Amino acid sequence: MIKCSEAVKELYIMIQYNNHSIKEFHTFHTDARTRLLTILANEKEAQQYLSKPAESTNRLVIGGGSNLLFTRDFEGELIQIDNKGFEIIEEKGLWVWVKVAAGENWNTLVQWAVEHGYGGIENLSYIPGTVGAAPVQNIGAYGVEFKEVFNSLEAIDLADGSKQNFYLQELDFDYRYSIFKGSLKNKFLISSVVVKLARYPKVTLDYGNLKEMAQSMSGKKIPDIVDVRNAVIAIRKTKLPNPDELGNAGSFFKNPIITHEHFDDMAELYHDIVSYPQKGGGVKLPAAWLIEKAGFKGFVSGQAGVHPKHALILINLGKAQGGEIYQLSQLIQQKVMEIFGIPLEPEVIIL
Repeated sequence: MIKCSEAVKELYIMIQYNNHSIKEFHTFHTDARTRLLTILANEKEAQQYLSKPAESTNRLVIGGGSNLLFTRDFEGELIQIDNKGFEIIEEKGLWVWVKVAAGENWNTLVQWAVEHGYGGIENLSYIPGTVGAAPVQNIGAYGVEFKEVFNSLEAIDLADGSKQNFYLQELDFDYRYSIFKGSLKNKFLISSVVVKLARYPKVTLDYGNLKEMAQSMSGKKIPDIVDVRNAVIAIRKTKLPNPDELGNAGSFFKNPIITHEHFDDMAELYHDIVSYPQKGGGVKLPAAWLIEKAGFKGFVSGQAGVHPKHALILINLGKAQGGEIYQLSQLIQQKVMEIFGIPLEPEVIIL
């Protein structure tokens, strides 16, 4: 492989960049560089490439970069797979199993599923990123988590290029967590994902104002999956800035879960507190509510800020360095801990 500062192609379609800006490869759009950026076109090419000795032991797989904050240049290799495609592999009874290339845009998959009448992921509409990133993060929104539709995935070992299948029980899914953020972190490149969707779907509307929005927009008492998708997109567009216009990674922090005793103490002081009791015990609080109460909604520090419409979103006002955004996140964590005694855990991966 011949490398230079511009894109070059090998016998296949692999593209590599040396010492390249990654500003357009992550949604915060902070100006950082990587020693090597490798874009792989398909699974076969990925296996061939990863079976060869690595130039760097510091390798990181990225999707759409919608959950990353680079605080400095990346001294290693970023790897991205850009494969595309959907394949129905089985239809049986109430379900359909669809194999999706990891490089597909997540929202494109949701649109495809809804257009074909397949339900289960309409509540996850308009979430940025790729299909391959969905199981890593166990993405979730409006009362639905990815693990509820996950069946299996294929992944390629970064160490030797071998392929391995993973199934639901192996992924150790939890809130915004999977085994790929734990013991298998930075060890595999996910090449495809199989989701199990409903052929005769029932909608999930019992989260926030989703039901009211879906009914209002559709004029129906009982909305369908198309109505739910439209409502989710409308809500997200009013709250979430377009990362192409204002750099951000969506929700920066996870919603914390506290004990019932802690919640009762807080409820005595804050009568407008929002809460979601958890089946496994404890009470989930919106991190956005805590951040707003701490006085950070619309807060600006240099070129970093907190979005004025949604306190959970940290933004790049144009020329922020990753370190500026990180420092702001630390300030928020410190203040929320001081006021409420609640630690906020970043949902974004900080590098």
